[in-house]
Amino acid sequence: MRTQYKVFLTTCWLAAVGCGSSKSAEEPSSEASSGGDAAYAGPIASTDAAHGKEVFSNFCGDCHPDGGEDVGPSLIATPHTPERIRKQIREGGGKMRPFAEQRLGKDDMESILAYLASINAVK
Repeated sequence: MRTQYKVFLTTCWLAAVGCGSSKSAEEPSSEASSGGDAAYAGPIASTDAAHGKEVFSNFCGDCHPDGGEDVGPSLIATPHTPERIRKQIREGGGKMRPFAEQRLGKDDMESILAYLASINAVK
């Protein structure tokens, strides 16, 4: 019964995060170590926040203006880890469609992370 409850809670959390819930939800502590997010782990590989702001405006600004809430949730109100943002960008979820590397290159994605860190949207 306890395992079923943990699965239920994890499923609820994933549904809330994937749907862009603006409610604060703690990430399960084993998420990064579960193997599913290992490809997204690592420090931010760019310091070019100015370029990141430009790329963010072009790709993300319609739904998250200046990192705030609109069609998508506020990124500032509930900061995420770089791993979580990378995964959301590449895999999408909820209303957000994924951005393939052919459309948004790795360097541009890392610049977006640098920008988000500069506005305290990445922890």
